[in-house]
Amino acid sequence: MDPGTRRIALILLSTIYAFGFIDRVLIALVAEQLKADFLLSDFEIGLLGGTAFAVINAFATIPVAFLAGRVSRKWITAAGLTIASAFTALCSLTGSFTQLLILRLGMAGGSAGTESPAHAMISDMYEANRRAGALSILMLGIPIASLVGSTLGGSLAEHYGWRTTFATIGLIGLGIALLGLALIQEPPRSPQHERSDPDLLQVTGRPLNMFLMLVGDPCLRHLLIGTCITGLAVFGVQTFLPAFFSRTHGLDAAEAGLVYGLLSGIGSFLGTLLGGYGAQILARTDRRWLVAFPGVGAILGAPIYALGLMQSEFAAAFPIMLLGTVFQFMIMGPAIAAIHNVMAPHHRAMGSAIFLLVMNFVGQGLGPPLAGFVSDLASASAFGSGNYAQVCAGEAGQIAGSACARAGALGLQYAIIAFAGLYIWAGLHLIWGGYSRGR
Repeated sequence: MDPGTRRIALILLSTIYAFGFIDRVLIALVAEQLKADFLLSDFEIGLLGGTAFAVINAFATIPVAFLAGRVSRKWITAAGLTIASAFTALCSLTGSFTQLLILRLGMAGGSAGTESPAHAMISDMYEANRRAGALSILMLGIPIASLVGSTLGGSLAEHYGWRTTFATIGLIGLGIALLGLALIQEPPRSPQHERSDPDLLQVTGRPLNMFLMLVGDPCLRHLLIGTCITGLAVFGVQTFLPAFFSRTHGLDAAEAGLVYGLLSGIGSFLGTLLGGYGAQILARTDRRWLVAFPGVGAILGAPIYALGLMQSEFAAAFPIMLLGTVFQFMIMGPAIAAIHNVMAPHHRAMGSAIFLLVMNFVGQGLGPPLAGFVSDLASASAFGSGNYAQVCAGEAGQIAGSACARAGALGLQYAIIAFAGLYIWAGLHLIWGGYSRGR
């Protein structure tokens, strides 16, 4: 595969990955409008943004990875985004919480097609000592999604409502899927006998065997635990971050979407590059840093981010939170590279699928509803009355300066701080995992 063709494939795969991720987090951008229209609690928003998506998405990764080992991976990737985008557009027609929940399930199934097949293609395009950097470029789809999607989605939500937001993002995603299908060239599959690492693990391609391999290897076990805890923190925080800016700093939907996009986009962009290339460079002299380096970043980022959340002035909060975000988004490229480096090439898509299944099921499946649950409890406590849920439901909880609004803002702030603190726990596991493997 020549360098130009490889660059085109990497850029388009990153773009497809970005739109798959926009579908995943779109609920966060319109959360306050959905709460007002459907009288939802933060816990129910967490179900829409997390559990409803994660359960189907996690289990869809297995059949997707099975197909990726046998048919064209670019077709699977393009078809996945097509399905996800179609269900995103259909969300604009929903008339109830239940209908929206059902359509999120279809969106989740399609999004699974944009993940493990893309990972396998990237690993086939780049050799082991360049893989962490290349996979981190793919992961830049997340900051692209945060920056472009949040800015566009927030503006659409503010000026045209949440229905137009779903419809527009869905239609753009369909166009990106067709572009990828037309221009991505499928890379040749690496020979099955290629050895990427001296610790290459011998395992059959069955999902259960893959999972047992992950938890049986000390380094990969701590890597898996650390990334699951990171997932709890990431999705618990990100699902409610636009609402935090609205409630605590008084931003409207367009402003909150823009700030969320800038914070998550710039922070994760820099963090992904720092984690991928920093770990790759350090691992050339001591391979333990491939996993340990992102762990150091997670531990450093947690208190910085929490400090930003506690600022009363937005001008002070944003730069501090941005610095914390950079440290928190260093893990995904090195994590997938570490797994692929000890797997035979024909097992990599399934290895990514098992990894994503566990991480997404725990992180996105539990993070948002748990964060919403903590927010509801803390808000009720701040309100000082047992009937907070009834008195402050819907638009009543969003009246600026009211007791309901103050309680909701304070409760959400406490919940996000608590979930940001999980990065310290995750970082300790990543460092432990890195040093479980010799130099």
